[in-house]
Amino acid sequence: MKLGKQIIETALENGASLAGIADVHALKSSASHVVYPKMGDYAGVGTVDDEETLPADQLFNWPDAVQSVLVIGLAHPADQPELDWWDGRGTPGNRQLIEIMKPTRQQIEQQLNVRTHRLHYYVEKGGVFLKDAAVLAGFGCIGKNNMLVTPAYGPRLRLRALFLETAIPPTGPVAFDPCADCRVDCRRVCPEKAMGRIGPVFESFEGVSDLPARDGSYDRDRCNNRMEKDILDSQNSAEGQAPVKYCRKCEFVCPVGK
Repeated sequence: MKLGKQIIETALENGASLAGIADVHALKSSASHVVYPKMGDYAGVGTVDDEETLPADQLFNWPDAVQSVLVIGLAHPADQPELDWWDGRGTPGNRQLIEIMKPTRQQIEQQLNVRTHRLHYYVEKGGVFLKDAAVLAGFGCIGKNNMLVTPAYGPRLRLRALFLETAIPPTGPVAFDPCADCRVDCRRVCPEKAMGRIGPVFESFEGVSDLPARDGSYDRDRCNNRMEKDILDSQNSAEGQAPVKYCRKCEFVCPVGK
């Protein structure tokens, strides 16, 4: 059995809903990794409050030995919203992904003799843009809602990744575009109108084919405003220390994968 297939099957056997391989060099050239360092203060570089935060000119300087990226996805259906509820320690969905990745990493290193590197969740601390990685691993495409959209689960999927010190043929990208003729209900349902127009920060970008939400129609500040409101709702809850239930309207309205 080929190494890539063994690695993918290992992740699936450990509980991943999807798994695939991306090429690290292609990842460095992907849209988010090209655009993000050029966004200046808008990017939020330096806002992660600890000494591990990387300066903008050191973003995406991953270990030289890394050649491939294992990407795993965990299905997050609408009837399990609690997977994305922030409880002060993270989210249950992300903890599940961590528990899937732990034995997967051990088996890759011990049984398949491939060295790995864990990634931090934040790109400012050495992580990757997981949506871009997932597209390059063949999961699906970036939709007009600025989210990863997959054939099986639509945008209702949570992601995690692992660096691999070996070159493995990538499993993507794939020819999949359900948004081409879509009514873009995702943009209409957004309570903050975060996808109502091309964001000012993207109007001057040239030479980048895949801007956020495909054409730059995404305002990160407006989306963050909704998240801040969700946090306040949690703090003002009659239940006391209620979990933060972040808005997922653009996910739920997407017809793909239902």
